Amino acid sequence: MARILALLELQENSRQVVQSLKESGHEVDVVETFTEATSLLHRQHKIDLIVSDVHLENGGNVFDFLRWIKRNPAMGETMFVMFSSKPTRAAKYLEDGIRVSARMLGAAMYITMENFDSDEFRKKIDSLLPAGNQTMALNPKGKQ
Repeated sequence: MARILALLELQENSRQVVQSLKESGHEVDVVETFTEATSLLHRQHKIDLIVSDVHLENGGNVFDFLRWIKRNPAMGETMFVMFSSKPTRAAKYLEDGIRVSARMLGAAMYITMENFDSDEFRKKIDSLLPAGNQTMALNPKGKQ
């Protein structure tokens, strides 16, 4: 089981992502703003992975947030995943540049989904976590 911080502004994304991660047995802390995320990280030092919306609108910049994480000695090794759900036309146009920038700044993965697929999302997240932090949860169809 991993402890995951999810910085997700949209309620629909938040609900889907949290439900998916909890199906894998992870503990999930959800925040809506960059300020809330940094505040939680100052209080909670044991975070295994961060999932953040790519296109933040409530203040802050995902690249600034990623740089802040990677420069912080206590959190520098924390895996960081950028997530784009239902990307707009402009977001699709900028996707390659965002993906390259994310990698250069230390993001472990960039996930984009036109329609949220819980099983696919969980597989991608679980692939980043050490074996001890993963669980063999049954998917909704009863298969492993």
